[in-house]
Amino acid sequence: MHLVDVTASHAKDIQRELAATPVHFIKVYTLGNSRVVYKKKHGFSEIIISNKLRGITDKEINFVVEKLLKNDTKNMEITKQKSLVEIIVNN
Repeated sequence: MHLVDVTASHAKDIQRELAATPVHFIKVYTLGNSRVVYKKKHGFSEIIISNKLRGITDKEINFVVEKLLKNDTKNMEITKQKSLVEIIVNN
């Protein structure tokens, strides 16, 4: 598995969100057919993993946590739905 940084492809959307919300950091990645959006706000970080074609696997969730959070799972809350996973980390 590989996380591919595609943030530059979403530059206009990211600029809009940075201007309109308290988010101060956004990165967008692809993980095969899945999209990973990593946002940092004051006090917490948020990772959204989505896939329009299928559900998100535990293997994908673990890989993203390992790569983006360096396995720092303290204060981490995971919410799973069929094709969407939200990971919140309180800083």
